[in-house]
Formats: sequence, C-alpha cells, structure tokens
Amino acid sequence: MNQAPSGSGSGSGRAATALQGAVVALVVAYPTLLLVVRGWVNTLFGLLLILSPFVLAGMPARGARAGVDRAGMRLYALAMAALPLAVLLAQWASHRWAWRFYDVPARFLFAFPVFLALRRVPRRRLHWIGTGFAIGAIAAVVDISIDPSRSFGPHRIGTSFLNPIHFGDLALSLGLLSAFSVDWGARDPAPLRILKALGLCAGVYASVQSGSRGGWVALPVLGLLWLWLRRRQLPRAALASGVAALAGVGLLAFLLVPEIHHRLGLILVDLVDFRHGVDNTSVGIRFQLWRVAWMLFEQHPLFGIGPGGFKAVMPQMLQGGQLTALAAHYGRAEVHSEIFSKLSQMGVVGLAALLSVYAVPFALFARALRGDDATRRRAAEMGLALVACFAVYGLTVEIFILSMTAAFFALTTAVLLAIAMNDARE
Repeated sequence: MNQAPSGSGSGSGRAATALQGAVVALVVAYPTLLLVVRGWVNTLFGLLLILSPFVLAGMPARGARAGVDRAGMRLYALAMAALPLAVLLAQWASHRWAWRFYDVPARFLFAFPVFLALRRVPRRRLHWIGTGFAIGAIAAVVDISIDPSRSFGPHRIGTSFLNPIHFGDLALSLGLLSAFSVDWGARDPAPLRILKALGLCAGVYASVQSGSRGGWVALPVLGLLWLWLRRRQLPRAALASGVAALAGVGLLAFLLVPEIHHRLGLILVDLVDFRHGVDNTSVGIRFQLWRVAWMLFEQHPLFGIGPGGFKAVMPQMLQGGQLTALAAHYGRAEVHSEIFSKLSQMGVVGLAALLSVYAVPFALFARALRGDDATRRRAAEMGLALVACFAVYGLTVEIFILSMTAAFFALTTAVLLAIAMNDARE
C-alpha cells in the first residue's frame, strides 16, 4: 500500500500558513501605505489578485457550509462587473473607443476573485485590517506635517500625488473605519484602542486640513448610522442625546475651527453670488457643469455621450455660452459629481451600474447584520460605513476618477464582505 512521503502534510501546511500570512500582510499594508506611497494600493491589490488562485487552490474552505449565500455572491459578482459592461455599451453606442476607460472599472471586476480568496482566510486574522486603517490615517497626518508646503490655496492641503478633495476623503475614510473597528470580535487591548482612537482623530484632522467640504457631510451621516446600528442596545433617551450631541459638536466645530468656519461660510457666499450672476465660484462652477451634464443626458439618455465625451464637448459648450471659460477649464478634468458623470457619459446604464456598486454591497452588509457572530456583524457595520461614505463623497466629486480611490473602495469592500460572508468554523 502506497504511503505519502513523510512530512508532506506538514510541508503543505507550512505552505498554506505562509500563503495566509502573505495575504494578511498585504491586507494590512494597503491602507497603511495608501496616502503616503504613490501607487502602492494598486500594487498591493495586484499582488492579492495574483495570490488569489493559489489561495483558492491551496486553502480549501474547511468547515464552510456548501452554498453559503450563493445568490448574494452571484449578485455581488454581477455588481462588480456592471461598470466595465456599462463602459463597453457606452463605447459601442458612441463609437468612442479607448482601453484607458477600463482602467478604473477593472478594479471592481478584479475585487471579486480577491473576495473569493479572502473567504478562505480565517476572519480573526483579517480583522487586523483595522490596525492598518488607524496607522494609515496617522501616517497621512505625519506626512502633511513633515511637508506642509503642499498647499492648494487657503485652508487646502493635499499630497504630492493627491488633490485636497481625494486626500481628505480617503483620510476621513481611514479614520472612520479605524473607529468602527474598535473591539472587533473581542475587546481590544488598551494600546490598540488608543491607536484606533488616534486614527479617528488623525483622519478627521487631515480632512479638516484638506478643506474638503463634501467629505464633511459624511461625518453626521456616519454618526447617525452608528446610532442606528445601536438602536436596540441603547434606550431612546440615549439615542436622542446622541443626535443632540452630533448637532452640538457640528455647531462647535463651525464656530471654533477656523478652517471649517471659513470653508462652510464660503458656501453661503457662493450661493448668494450665483444668484446674482457670479458663476466663477466653487459652487457656481459645479452648478454650471451639472447643468451641462444634465443637458447631455437628455440628449443621450440610454448610453450617454460616451466615456471621455464630457471633456471633449467643453470647447463646444464654451463657444455656445453654456459655460464660462473657468468652468470649461475645470470640466476638462471632471464633472465634479460621480452621478452626473455617469449620467452624461454612460446614461441610465452607467447610473444603474454605479448604483449597483453601492447598493449591492450595502444590501449584503445589511443582511450580514442579522447573524449571531460578532466579528461578522462588525465587518458588516464597517462595510455599511464605507459604502455610505463613498456615496456621500460622490455627490460633489468624481470619487472614482482615480484608480487608487476605486482600488481602495473595491478592495476594502471585498475584504469586509469576505469576513461578513465567511461562515467557516475556525
């Protein structure tokens, strides 16, 4: 009777352990380096994608129930494929072909095999990503403190490779996710709780220094989400007090923090100016671009004008008097709204694809809240927070115009969903 060579089992076990360790290290590293090393989130995403087939082949789902929420997994796969398909259809309709328009949507498509692989990794190890969120937010503050010369105007700070809006939004996301990860699965040791609290403070501080007002809207939204998630544990009086506290903190921030007071005060000034015909303000330029985007959508409602089409029509819109010269200049870069961008350039199909990127993970995270496992529920809470943040950001900026922002959202969604949908007995 043939026998396996001595040590073969332990050898495969060591290989699986090493592979698992490499995956966990990459998962912790990408948020840590997100805002301080250019391009590394995409690099680490790529490495996770390369390792995914090896994880699927070498780490069977021991203890996982066959067919766990297969319908949800299929729905998630379709949602991640929606944007690349929308680009293809919009290019077919507009005859505006170029491979570069698949760069960002591909990040969502590649997230699905990474998700499948991460479901094989014990979730108690993946939750170390919470530490990565905290360190990443703190590293961002250290970076802008060491080199504060990266100013984009009064009360606006970014990095050497990120403008203030995307920098502030990503830093705030790291800080909020750091806070949501406190006591994930078990009570954190005091040093780790302090680190995550510092991560929250760092993320908020970096966001304030960036002057990115659109991101600040996410703070009350996430505060209300946190209270809603704890509506069964807290009495109604405590919930009401929490809402009042959120309002009070917001008012004090407006009154006492110069950057916030200055940036929010400009909104009212811009609105008054716009009403009196002054268009070349931050708010006025957005209104101009959104009006043109809606006009293009009305002309091409199903598939839009095609990827890259908004930038291409800027000279025409300027000559026709629909835009000022300054608005047309900004329009060559972006529409300043993820929703209006998809409507104008990919029509209803593009908007549906974008909404599926938000809605499907949100629904799957919400479903995972019903389970009894504390680790899975916390991952679901963090996933809801992530999707809510990016949905808010996308109202006033094209948050997925950069591959790194798309990579961060797609990869973090995959990690948290892999934990929330992982039923393996560990």
